[in-house]
Amino acid sequence: MRCTPTFVTLIAVLSFSFVSIATNQPSPNVIRVPLERKPFFTHPAPSYISRDRATRANTAARYVNKDFLRTHMASVAAKYHNTLAAYESNTGSPHPLAQAISAVSGVGTTLPSGRVEKRRRKTDVAFDPPSLALGNPTSPNHARGRHTKRDDIPLSEVNSNKWMGTISVGTPPQKFTVDFDTGSADLVLPAQACDGSCDGHTRYDPTASSTSVDFGKAFKLAYRDGSEVNGTQYADSVYMGGYEAANQTLGAATTYSTGFKSPNFLPDGLLGMGFPLISVLKASPVFQTMVSNGVATQGVFGFALSSESGKSELTIGGTNTIMYHESTTEYLNVSLPAYWQIPLAGLRRPGLNNTPDVVVVNKTSYAQAIVDTGTTLIITSDSIAEAYYANVTGAKPCAEIGGGVWCAPCDIAGSLAPTLTFGLRSFTVSPSTFNLGPVSEGSADCIVGLAGGGSAWWIIGDVFLQNVYTIFDISNTRVGFADLA
Repeated sequence: MRCTPTFVTLIAVLSFSFVSIATNQPSPNVIRVPLERKPFFTHPAPSYISRDRATRANTAARYVNKDFLRTHMASVAAKYHNTLAAYESNTGSPHPLAQAISAVSGVGTTLPSGRVEKRRRKTDVAFDPPSLALGNPTSPNHARGRHTKRDDIPLSEVNSNKWMGTISVGTPPQKFTVDFDTGSADLVLPAQACDGSCDGHTRYDPTASSTSVDFGKAFKLAYRDGSEVNGTQYADSVYMGGYEAANQTLGAATTYSTGFKSPNFLPDGLLGMGFPLISVLKASPVFQTMVSNGVATQGVFGFALSSESGKSELTIGGTNTIMYHESTTEYLNVSLPAYWQIPLAGLRRPGLNNTPDVVVVNKTSYAQAIVDTGTTLIITSDSIAEAYYANVTGAKPCAEIGGGVWCAPCDIAGSLAPTLTFGLRSFTVSPSTFNLGPVSEGSADCIVGLAGGGSAWWIIGDVFLQNVYTIFDISNTRVGFADLA
């Protein structure tokens, strides 16, 4: 990928380890998923030093890995370009947010009609947006969904940069590592027939699965660097911790784009948790298939994210009330069930040197915001980012990285952490999550967690999400935020 992407972001790679149901679960169909996030955008300690010294070095000398950051900037920019185009292909109309793109972004930029057609994925699979289950309706598993023993999915660390979770696909099961992303909607894996672009990844072999169905339909994802993901669509059984999404549509890639190649992209594939309207494959996302098949009795999943080990968790099929204070929950209706898109009622940052708080967004000018676990930073337009950092001595666009990322002196970076208002409640980002770390080894400038380079709408990544418990409610098309316990 190009070293200077069109907009700034960073995919936060979450890893998932499924465990047996605990006694404090609200129902036997709820899975608690402990998860841990490592700051893979920072340089780890050298691999040749001892474990004890590595621990000390990671604590004392961690700084931003610019190569990873640039790669993920481009990857997320491409994600929104493709999902906005998928929405238009699926509905026949541009997504409303596609009309509010700033000139600097290029993420899903509205193009003349001829060019829009060129960037759409070519697929003839029937699409029924209201339906959550797109499997074979004659299959005995389509209506009820099979429920098997819940197995632990151990976490595995790769190069001290990422933690990845494991799913199984097919009969007998084939295991893959995947990233989980609420900003997209499809399951994409490398195919057995993939060319050298898939080297380094475990490949899906549909001929080895008795439950696979070849749709005989191609799919394609196009990226701005000229690379593509090409492949064929299949249906197969997909397992997360022993829960099955029967007849799940997935893309088996025969060519991987630059951003999916190893080592740029360490997991084998990607699993989206958005809504069907942004599905490139015109399919039900994995979790929604589980809901439709009756495997998950509640169409709800919840995230508690923390940089502290043992304090992060994903819950499937409900929420874990041990992790948050229920009475503090603020629900926002999804503006349009494509992305997890909700109104942002306010954003401010503390004033420095006894000056008043700086109000950037207020309730008289609601902004649309996408809640995206696949993005680390809080992303907005360049003009809003400039207003946010105005009059902060030493704050500036970070020339070493570009694309909208901002830097500030490390000694004040944490003091710039914002407070976001959703509905009637305000939530403050902690200094430790807002300050991402030094720009380079020994630098006095640090990367801060709110970036420009985006659009008139916002992307709310885990710089914010680490400070709240987040509830994704498919059944009621709403997002909830609550104080962590």
